Amino acid sequence: MADIFSSFGGGMFSMEILLPFFLVLAIVYGALEVSKVFSNKGVKAIIAVVFAFFAIMNSQVVTFINSILPYAAMIFVVIFIAWILLKPLRGENKDGKKKDPVLIIVILVLVMVLLARMQATDYLPENSILSNTNLIWVVGILVIGVILWKIYKMSQNEGGGHP
Repeated sequence: MADIFSSFGGGMFSMEILLPFFLVLAIVYGALEVSKVFSNKGVKAIIAVVFAFFAIMNSQVVTFINSILPYAAMIFVVIFIAWILLKPLRGENKDGKKKDPVLIIVILVLVMVLLARMQATDYLPENSILSNTNLIWVVGILVIGVILWKIYKMSQNEGGGHP
């Protein structure tokens, strides 16, 4: 399979090398940006580039990153879609009260039940701790937890609860 970068530098610019390079570059630069260790953006960029070059020099690191990237991409897509779909359910109401997270939990429970029913966990690796049975247990524990949490909140609002 020929890619457009293979003609440059004999494969040095192949996606197998570029993706780990840019991933390490972004993670290191982001970590330096958040930690505010250096105030100069140029210094942060140089440190990130050096870390990225060191990472792609080790073939085991490149192989590991390339094996993880498809799963990481799927996780980020799911998180991004969930973030967009759940945006109307976050924050405060127009009254200034916090929104009730029960609706979000109910939606998540329904998604888990749907995934278990579709046996979506069959596509996970064999040594994964997530199975259809475990998924149903998690749903049951979440449902019981939400019920107990709502009872506690209602007793707190009515003045009952703790003496």
